[in-house]
Amino acid sequence: MQRTLTNNIELQIGYVGSSGRRLRALLDENQAGLGSGGANSTRPFFSQYPNYGVINQIQSVATSDYNALQATLRISNWHGLTAQSAYTLGHSLDEISEIYLYNPQNSLCFKCEYGNSDFDVRNTSVTYLNYMLPAFAHGPRALTNGWEINSLLTFHGGTPFTIYSSNSGSSGTNEFAERANRTPGINPNSGISKSVQGNSTTGYYVNWTPTAYTPSLNGQFGNSHRNDLHGPGFSDVDLSVFKNTKITSRVNAQFRVEMFNLFNRLNLAAPGDGFCTDTNNGANPNACAISTTIGANFGAPGIGAGEPFNTQLALKIIF
Repeated sequence: MQRTLTNNIELQIGYVGSSGRRLRALLDENQAGLGSGGANSTRPFFSQYPNYGVINQIQSVATSDYNALQATLRISNWHGLTAQSAYTLGHSLDEISEIYLYNPQNSLCFKCEYGNSDFDVRNTSVTYLNYMLPAFAHGPRALTNGWEINSLLTFHGGTPFTIYSSNSGSSGTNEFAERANRTPGINPNSGISKSVQGNSTTGYYVNWTPTAYTPSLNGQFGNSHRNDLHGPGFSDVDLSVFKNTKITSRVNAQFRVEMFNLFNRLNLAAPGDGFCTDTNNGANPNACAISTTIGANFGAPGIGAGEPFNTQLALKIIF
């Protein structure tokens, strides 16, 4: 649905939905029955093919669903300002987001994997602005004309992650993909706010109560969901100033000052570098330590969306 508010301002609101069926997934066709602890002695007796170990097979059994509300506000050349602000409230669910990334906790109950997609981001807001400054009344024309300001503002929620069991192999199926148990009556998102602890660049992201998850018991699968929690969100403001100077009728020079992560916000990556376990009843309170920022590229400054504030200068000749 579109609505023109003025000659220069337009509002658009829409719904986007998609559904995938018979998608590929990797399952163990020879998964043993539940055993005790890490013991795999059940395999010769309870596997479908007792003379073989794991038999991974690609099957077309996975599903995916996506639903989103999208809203966009556009401003076109309003007193020199051109801008667009887009917001998406979405939710993506599936049983597996990447076919060769991991096996399910229980191949005999593949539908039990249905939950938040690995890339599920609930809230996303992106705004860009371009403002052509009017010429100044006084001063040389080469200095008072051709100025423009640009900005990009990006905000979105974090991606989900799974709390795995610190008692790896507890089911005895030899898959080592057991999830932790949720403690009844405890809300993992209450009591502790999202915060950074430690030094100013890395630390521990805490958004769930440590006692909310416990190791899975021997001979059982964990009862928590896949991608049960969401990690830290992302916030970034970039700003640039351009100076356009006409050299000849066909040649222009553009000098740029570009500033990234203007407010020097710390944007953290997923807890535990994407692999989290429960705290083993408090024995390992830092089980989900964060050791890097989003998009960090081997520590090179200015590379990646999670890098600190940095500035670059550029000169372009346009002809």
